[in-house]
Amino acid sequence: MSGRVILEIVGGAMSGRRLFFDEHDTYLFGRDPACHACLPDDGRVSRHHFLLEVNPPDARILDLGSRNGTFVNDVKYGGRGQDEAAEETAAPLNPEIDLKNGDRIRVGDTVIAVSLEGAGACSECGCPIADGDRVKCTRPDGTFFCFNCGARILTGTKTKEAVRCARCGKDAADEAGVARLGDYVCRCCREEAGIGPRDILVGLLGVAGDEDGTPGIGGYEIEKDPLGVGSFGAVYLGRRRKDDVQVAIKVLLSQVAVDEHSRRIFLREISAMKELRHGNIVSCFGHGSVGSAFYLITKFCEGGSIEGLAKRTGGKLPLSVAAPIMLQALEGLSYIHGKGVVHRDLKPANILLTGSDGSDRVKIADLGLSRSFQKAGYSGMTMMGVARGTPLFMPREQVTDFNNVRPVSDVWSMGATFYNMLTGAFPREFDRGQAAMEVVLGGRIIPVRERDAGIPREMARVIDKSLSTKPDDRYQTAADLRKAFKEALGPCRTG
Repeated sequence: MSGRVILEIVGGAMSGRRLFFDEHDTYLFGRDPACHACLPDDGRVSRHHFLLEVNPPDARILDLGSRNGTFVNDVKYGGRGQDEAAEETAAPLNPEIDLKNGDRIRVGDTVIAVSLEGAGACSECGCPIADGDRVKCTRPDGTFFCFNCGARILTGTKTKEAVRCARCGKDAADEAGVARLGDYVCRCCREEAGIGPRDILVGLLGVAGDEDGTPGIGGYEIEKDPLGVGSFGAVYLGRRRKDDVQVAIKVLLSQVAVDEHSRRIFLREISAMKELRHGNIVSCFGHGSVGSAFYLITKFCEGGSIEGLAKRTGGKLPLSVAAPIMLQALEGLSYIHGKGVVHRDLKPANILLTGSDGSDRVKIADLGLSRSFQKAGYSGMTMMGVARGTPLFMPREQVTDFNNVRPVSDVWSMGATFYNMLTGAFPREFDRGQAAMEVVLGGRIIPVRERDAGIPREMARVIDKSLSTKPDDRYQTAADLRKAFKEALGPCRTG
């Protein structure tokens, strides 16, 4: 239902190759062997030249600080002089280019033709379009109309707009993308001062007929001010009306129009996450959606995150405090991996504490949320508009193998989290003038004892192995990492 992105290489050494994308994915172009399109013999191609992200039917290019730039329809984006450092160039350092149907990308000798196909549904009434009828039912703008609506168009009968903002009512088809259908809240309404995701959710619930008209979700009230804000939403303190128990309510706003097919996929995956129960993962009490807003109701952890705990103690934690936290977090992650689930967004902000002093139970939050939101397409272009802090804890393969992330990738993120807890720094240096994805792909992993020589050698060995660039060189699961970590603590305790 979300459409397709088709790349056809029409010039250069890879000419004749066609690529089809029907779900959120990435495509890396450059000389590096890990690139999806590897052109080692073209001197005008940089090691990591550009990253293409597709969220069908949308597509966007990020130039990764290339030497010679990326051309779209013969317009140059990025690039710098032969002896010019990234921070010295006058051009935009890492330009992003939204692609349109019919665009042509050129790098060196390679030319790529871009085709964007709309969702396989009528843009007027929403009914599915069979694959065999797509050609006959295609509109000039790339969307489709069924035979009934097509007849109305030919006779001049007025038809409805594909997308209107659910809050202000304006025609938002151009902003949402002409090839997208469904519920949508426009960018102005999302960004308007004083209008947070809570307010939009409450407003949409009011339209849908909330039971008693008070700000809340079912049997829960929701506070006005957020506890924390992310790229796609915010977390609020809530209260269960029947017994006054405090809860956390996460409200997410889709960055794209929400059709019913993708909504069902998202809610089904979140329902599956609710069945996972462990003392070291945050319990989910409920979830739902209205319009383009989604919400999850979970246990409230009053101790906040380990990110907040580190900030309160000068930016890092002593091993005596960090080790028990890490052991509990790895126990929860081991359970998750045992159930065949990969988190994909582990970082200090997503590891919570039930007590304010860090001594109580540790719980992993946002279980499966990142992956489900991305898979449904609601996150927009996440490799370019990544959530706060995510690239700092992201393994390389999460860019190069976007849809096949395994437990070993969570191991990297957990190793990076522990690294940060002990040192207050990150495994890679994110310098000014570099795109975050450029650093994730090619940045050097700095051994932890280069940050702090006081970290015991056995513990440093475990952390450094968990951060190996090659997945096969790491611990393969959280259980493996926890075992090695626990063994390393023995000599650490005795000095």
